[in-house]
Amino acid sequence: MKDIIIVGAGSAARDVLQVLKEINKVEKKWNIKGFIADYGVDIKALTSDEYEIIGTIEDWQPNENEEFVCAVADPDIKRKLIGKLETKGAKFAQVIHPNVEINDYCKIGKGVILYHDAILGPNCEVGDYVHTNSKIGHDCKIGDYSTVSIMCAVMGHVTMGQGVFVGGGATIIPGVTIGDHVYVGAGSVVIKDIEENKRVFGNPAREMR
Repeated sequence: MKDIIIVGAGSAARDVLQVLKEINKVEKKWNIKGFIADYGVDIKALTSDEYEIIGTIEDWQPNENEEFVCAVADPDIKRKLIGKLETKGAKFAQVIHPNVEINDYCKIGKGVILYHDAILGPNCEVGDYVHTNSKIGHDCKIGDYSTVSIMCAVMGHVTMGQGVFVGGGATIIPGVTIGDHVYVGAGSVVIKDIEENKRVFGNPAREMR
């Protein structure tokens, strides 16, 4: 059995901890070693002394028996932290809650986190280090390091670039293409393509300046 270490110590990290515990209830897959973070909440107090921050990301040296999961939602920070650890040899696990629904013909990258409510429709392609707990419709492509937050609806044939953040409750209608490094505000309704590096919000979603 490998050790697993949670990278980050914020709200998302505690959500990831629970997903790991739920996986272990079904099949004892990992020894949850603890958290590494340069800053964050008081993990020890918030987990009733069960877990704690065991080191910093900067100083941690991975070993062969360790796997990692990056529990950071912000795509840019996620990419930076993963890069730091990968250069030192870290390996990142796929973390998929037992209740997730995944169509047989999906492709899922490394380091992906699929939370409790995630559903992946037919022929989805989910890139490396994507996080979601929402429904991704058929034939969608979600780029590396993207985060699709809770209660979103990503409908069929949506293409999402790398490093996209979709806020909670957003809806993306069928066939839309979203460029790299786009931020979609919570509750937005995206009805047309969005160019890379844009921030949009509203119903219908418009660029925020």
